[in-house]
Amino acid sequence: MISRWIFALLCLSACAPASAKPTLDDLWRGKAHLEQVGELSFGQDVRGRASETASWFVARHGVWFAFSRANAARPASLCKNDHMQVVVRESRDKGRSWSSPVVAASPGISREGDGCAILDGSSFYDQASGTWHLLAQCLDVQNRGGWSLCHYSRRSQSPLGAFAPDPANPVVRGGQLWSRLCGPGRACPAGIVDEGTPDIVAKRPDGFLVTIHGYHPASRAGFRAVVATPDFRRWTTSGGSLPGTAILSARDCAGWLPGCVGFGQASTVFANGRIYLVAESMDRGLGCVKNQRWVFAIMRSRTGAWPRSNGGWDRLPDKALIHRKWPDANTSCALSYARWLVDGSDVYLIYEDWEPNHARLHRRLLKLVPGGGRTLKIP
Repeated sequence: MISRWIFALLCLSACAPASAKPTLDDLWRGKAHLEQVGELSFGQDVRGRASETASWFVARHGVWFAFSRANAARPASLCKNDHMQVVVRESRDKGRSWSSPVVAASPGISREGDGCAILDGSSFYDQASGTWHLLAQCLDVQNRGGWSLCHYSRRSQSPLGAFAPDPANPVVRGGQLWSRLCGPGRACPAGIVDEGTPDIVAKRPDGFLVTIHGYHPASRAGFRAVVATPDFRRWTTSGGSLPGTAILSARDCAGWLPGCVGFGQASTVFANGRIYLVAESMDRGLGCVKNQRWVFAIMRSRTGAWPRSNGGWDRLPDKALIHRKWPDANTSCALSYARWLVDGSDVYLIYEDWEPNHARLHRRLLKLVPGGGRTLKIP
């Protein structure tokens, strides 16, 4: 009898079901918050100066993969500005330590499109085909064609290794998709170019969903849209769940950032029947300039469908924004590249926060944890 009572007492804690992990819906209801739990340190010297930046992340079976832009070994004489490649690392302890970098895609591996730079992309593992996809901005020699999108793939369980270039590169040329998304009666004006910072959101029966930013040179404004593709070569801009025009524009940030010109990079998660975005917004133009305000906003769709710009997104109930830690008018783009990372039932948010003069990079790791109070808890 005594042994049964002892077992019963022990089972009150040991046999009780584990409490459910918080969700992004809990964040909206004030029952969870995002709290910094560390920093991700890789590609940096002892002083914190970074050789790998603008990172994006994928978690698979508990292993984290970090893809980053890095300088290519030998600058090309025909590349006036950027000469960047993509490298990838892995972490098997949730970001505490990282493997050495491996080159995933380097300039000039395609016949056309990426002669100077490959950067600011997104990666996705397709379970059905056993293929890793990498979609990134690319720039050809002599800036020929401007910024485009190039696609690379790797048939392997692991992305640690070389990706093969798509023979169709560049798979999207500058302005190709925005010309179909914008114009009279749409949520964005004609003349938008520079499809960039792609985010491969999900794979659906009709193909992959990808969000992209665009730039309007006349107004220096930034926009974001969602498109679909079955193979990263053929692209659909409307029909089905696609709104057929911009999903984000300056009208979506005008109420909380004076002088806002719109949005650039964004990261997306589907959860609890909603679309959750963390997106960068800024004043004074989409490009990086001095004395510029650059903030991240966390938003979600009011329904499960992609909304068009101006009215379909809600910000966090407490209107929290992510700001830079060290305000400095002379350091441009000191806050950059916020990304969701979903590892099983754990939700993380990662972003880059630079000290003045880009002296040191802090890659902040926030985790969604139970408890109300402030939505964002960042030291």
